[in-house]
Amino acid sequence: MNTPAPNWTTHASAVARSRNERWNAPGADRVVHPSRGTIVVPCGSPYAALLCAAEVWGCDWLDIRDAKVWRAEPGDQVATRPYII
Repeated sequence: MNTPAPNWTTHASAVARSRNERWNAPGADRVVHPSRGTIVVPCGSPYAALLCAAEVWGCDWLDIRDAKVWRAEPGDQVATRPYII
């Protein structure tokens, strides 16, 4: 049985779409990590908040899985989306 080759263009567009949806979420969460500090990021879920925080901090989300995620206070400044090449 022949398996079709993976379509990397489709995968890349799915990853980009996922990232766009995560950064354009209407809510905001505060992610608090013992060694990296605190950041406010957009969120659709606590997992999405961890992904956004890891992206800003330049690490893998597994490195910050011990972080606490809390609802941000009204008026908190949300971090800007990092530019990734």
